[in-house]
Amino acid sequence: MEENKNFDSLVESIGQLMEMQDSANDYYSAGLYRAMFRNETDLNKLDYNYADHILGYAELGCKNAIEDYRNYLLYVKKLYPSEYPEYAKMLENAIKQDEKEDEA
Repeated sequence: MEENKNFDSLVESIGQLMEMQDSANDYYSAGLYRAMFRNETDLNKLDYNYADHILGYAELGCKNAIEDYRNYLLYVKKLYPSEYPEYAKMLENAIKQDEKEDEA
């Protein structure tokens, strides 16, 4: 009986963690979109303040984060086409990392 209670508690904790990740991703995504709409062009600023966080959530499997980072990639591709492949590779690696963790 105690094992079931512990398992239920673990499942509830995981659910709460996922909700917190989604909430944090929404916060960073909103900031990123706002900065892009205001035509912020400093990639270092966009990365440090927003995109790096979103990429981290993508690594954890947050589907919204993956979509948000893909939108950021479109912005990067338009402003800095030479930087785009490196950024696209980072997302690809994040997705692979999540898939690897899912398999384990």
